[in-house]
Amino acid sequence: MNEARAEAVQIPLGISPVFLKQEDLRSHLFGDVWKMSIPHVFKDVPANYDLGNAVASLGFYGRWCNAFAIAVHRHMKNMPLAAKVLDVASGTHDVPLRLLAMNPALEVHAVDSSLDMITEGQRRAERRHLIIHAEVCDAHTLSFADASFDVVTLQFASRHLEIIKAFSEIYRVLKPGGIFCHNDMLRPSSGIIEVPYLAFLRISVWCTARLFNYSPETKRCVGYFADAIHNFYTPQEMTELIREVGFVNVENRSFLTGVMCYHIAQKPLSEPGLS
Repeated sequence: MNEARAEAVQIPLGISPVFLKQEDLRSHLFGDVWKMSIPHVFKDVPANYDLGNAVASLGFYGRWCNAFAIAVHRHMKNMPLAAKVLDVASGTHDVPLRLLAMNPALEVHAVDSSLDMITEGQRRAERRHLIIHAEVCDAHTLSFADASFDVVTLQFASRHLEIIKAFSEIYRVLKPGGIFCHNDMLRPSSGIIEVPYLAFLRISVWCTARLFNYSPETKRCVGYFADAIHNFYTPQEMTELIREVGFVNVENRSFLTGVMCYHIAQKPLSEPGLS
């Protein structure tokens, strides 16, 4: 493991003003929530994290995550059996556990900003007799050398991150030709779906917070989850942003026009310059 980098994250030259403006808006709206409240949320939710996601995803969470893991595994068919994988914002290690179930020879690393989430993930891995090398680490400043991994995954966390910084770090630690696999709830492309879905999300998060008697800090975030999606990206916008970071061969698959969507992209063999 390398020491955390001291220098600032380098932002790709090709990011359009539209995305830069949207990221400024997201930071303005949610920066304090990300720093002050989200850590409390992820201290409260580890044991019930899957249930909360199942409700928020209309019951499709498990099936969708499995479809994502299968797609990641399929894209690794030409890689070494012991390919090196990093799961960013790993939470309870959902993606690593699914990938290791399909290929136990993988060398899997996981990072998350929440020790409580990592602890729960390690408990689940130990119960399955699987090894996941995990550490507490900020997704915006990954503590790995350039070109360290064959695959980097990021699932159900990017709404809580400064996307351009996080994606740029993922690009940096990927080997040329490596793949980036992203899965999250996005802003639906259709307002006909977005409006009722966000209303449902507000109600379901409110009910979940009270059912499990979460802390006052977590309960204050009830409206945040719907607001974060409303100010996030559609599947089409996410595709373009991933391209602008520098990735190529971007493909995506979505459920209900973006209620959930995954993207799989490749770092080119010849890298463009960063500034």
